[in-house]
Amino acid sequence: MISKKKFGTTVTAFGVAAGMLLGSAAPAHAEETAKTVQETQKDQADAPATQSETENGNTEEAVVPAVETQETETPAEEPSVPSQDENAASTEEPEVPETPEPTEDPTPTETPEDPNPGEMPEPSPSETPEPTPGETPEPSVTPSPSETPTPAPSETPEPTETPVPTETPAPAPTETPKNDETQADDWIQTIDYGKYISSMKKDLRAGFAQVDKAYAYAKVDTRLNVRESGSTSARIVGTLPAKALCFVIADADQEWVYIESGDVRGFVRTDYLQQGKEALEYVTGTGEDQMKLADQVIDPSENEAFPYKKETVYEVKTSTGNGIITFAKQFVGRPYVWGGNSLTDGIDCSHFVWQILTRCGAYDGEYTTSGGWRSLGTEVASLDEARAGDVICYNGHVALYDGEGKIVEALNENAGITCDRPVDCDTILTIRRFAADDEIGGTNAEKIWNYFLMHGFTKEGAAGIMGNIANEASTDLNPTLLEYGSTSRTSLSGEQYTNLVDAGIISRDEVIRSSRFGLYSGGRYGYGLCGFTDPTIKEYLCRYTIDLGKSLGSLSGQLDSLMAYLSDYNPNLLDRLKNAEDVDTAATAFMREYEKCANQSTQQKLRTTAAEQIYNVMESYDSPVDIE
Repeated sequence: MISKKKFGTTVTAFGVAAGMLLGSAAPAHAEETAKTVQETQKDQADAPATQSETENGNTEEAVVPAVETQETETPAEEPSVPSQDENAASTEEPEVPETPEPTEDPTPTETPEDPNPGEMPEPSPSETPEPTPGETPEPSVTPSPSETPTPAPSETPEPTETPVPTETPAPAPTETPKNDETQADDWIQTIDYGKYISSMKKDLRAGFAQVDKAYAYAKVDTRLNVRESGSTSARIVGTLPAKALCFVIADADQEWVYIESGDVRGFVRTDYLQQGKEALEYVTGTGEDQMKLADQVIDPSENEAFPYKKETVYEVKTSTGNGIITFAKQFVGRPYVWGGNSLTDGIDCSHFVWQILTRCGAYDGEYTTSGGWRSLGTEVASLDEARAGDVICYNGHVALYDGEGKIVEALNENAGITCDRPVDCDTILTIRRFAADDEIGGTNAEKIWNYFLMHGFTKEGAAGIMGNIANEASTDLNPTLLEYGSTSRTSLSGEQYTNLVDAGIISRDEVIRSSRFGLYSGGRYGYGLCGFTDPTIKEYLCRYTIDLGKSLGSLSGQLDSLMAYLSDYNPNLLDRLKNAEDVDTAATAFMREYEKCANQSTQQKLRTTAAEQIYNVMESYDSPVDIE
């Protein structure tokens, strides 16, 4: 149970003698079996069609002709099948039939949400009455929200015929290098500014906010067809070269996966696509800008798959105001249906607010009408005090406030779900708050302490983690601290680096790969509260900060990324920290299983001492968060 009380005396910066020492190494935690099936074009319409199903039922072929007629190629030599990640999709080696294109696969059917109108809400208003959820789990890549929606390209040059090249497969993914146990960290808080020179790298995921996209790549030796729908008879809209980068937008667990690569969107067979943890580690290790993209076959304006959206609701892991709005905006453009309860097939205003708040974890009550929302949540005194995610109640209508003067709403049958109407101050009846606060407290210590308590940690567990943070991000628990070794070429301070990332001058890919900042741990550098270093961990860091419109230095965003990573990669440690009864045990476990720093015998003493001091100071802090 969380309750808000008035703050007591603000806890000022506490002295952690051990934490003043320079910390040790930043965290060290952090394929190719291409199934090649040669695809040929039918030279004549009456050519015999022979079924070519593989042992596991696959009928899509991996080699795609980009010209109208092409001779049948000799199948590539079948490679041996390596072991797959236990949660990655595994398939048997397909037979390579010397036949024309296989018979059509049935197009997968989607199951729309059943409408459940409940009470019939009031009709849409005539006055002012406007619509968001990751490190990759072992089971599958966890979706996380993106940024602003990207409109479909309006003009794209007519595609030229692309001959099928003989591709040399990219090298198999290598393991993420671990920190050298003999190398210690060098940390500094203030560094003179130096000129930053770097060519901007294209962030392929930027600007597509409809769904969270997960890394994947083409698991073939030659080329992989991207089709207009989930069927081998569907038109080819593009081709993926071997090991080409793409993003899974929808239907990751279906027979046909909806992907995006460059300007190409469409469907590919899941058996020829590497997804999950293995794909994440390969892409972050190789770099997005170093990987090939799909070749376009038809113009996106003619591609019926381009506007396709996943039927089921996308996952969300945040109940903060910004998280609620980011999640809600995924459904902009979906239809309005009076009494409807489907975010994808049709919904009205009150059901829309209920679905969004419920799925984001901000509300766990029963459905209510627009009038019912007026007495729920916490009242906000005025629009000046309103924040993103607050519920705006009108006469006969209800909407979500985006924090910037507009509302996200299921408006009417003509407009559907929209996010561009200004809020009408004159007709507001009341404003209600359901969203969790991003950060509570005056100092970084208070904010981190309250964050852990709100997320179910004992005080001992919270102090154990904070003792490690004090040795990674200095005793002031600075979320923008940049490792000193990374400044040998740029002389950027942590704050300057953060500002460049937030402005888009330093790309998302650079944040993850750390390729232009000194040589440390295989070319990577630590940043933030926990000295985030490993590419997989930095991928999570980006998901919960800049991908959600927050600063890379957002304290709550960094902690969200830590929780998500532990939940996906070490849930046992997360559970032990939440239930810890001893400060030293919690600090040691976090150091050994997450930070994995060098010189652990020395570091254990420093970090447990810091954790004990933090616990003694914070135990007397009058936190607004109650633990029952």
